[in-house]
Amino acid sequence: MLELKTVLLIFGVVFLLLLLTKNIIQKQKTRTSSQVKSAQTPEPVVKPRMTVEQFEKSWNSLSYLMLLAAAGNLFMAYNSARGALETQSYILWMDTFFSLAAAVLAVFIWRLHRKNLVIAYLIITIIPILVFMSTGHSLDGITHLFPLMLVYFVVKPVWECMD
Repeated sequence: MLELKTVLLIFGVVFLLLLLTKNIIQKQKTRTSSQVKSAQTPEPVVKPRMTVEQFEKSWNSLSYLMLLAAAGNLFMAYNSARGALETQSYILWMDTFFSLAAAVLAVFIWRLHRKNLVIAYLIITIIPILVFMSTGHSLDGITHLFPLMLVYFVVKPVWECMD
């Protein structure tokens, strides 16, 4: 039977592939429609900045992924704390601390919509990944990428309108 980490890794990879495929299909559709429109109107189209209503609508539809990222960080903190209690490994204690901090930051991002919180989340999430990769625990490092990808998919469409 597969371990939970392996199942989560497989799920993350499949989820990422589905999202990337969807984005490629959408880009192809917009590219073909823009070619038709550009043949009709030679004027350059200026993309207006997102309105407040559009931002709120986008954020409300994507915010559940931010909470899912926070839950993933809490799950990693739980597993790291359980492993640290058994082995007394300082790396797992460090991972517990950073995972808890990332979960708290994900909730703050969800509530406050601030760019500096997103950058802090990125830093706090990347530090354990680098430590795990440098110590030879690459599978543990890869599982930390899943919540980071979720935050990316939430923040990317609304980045320009965040404070």
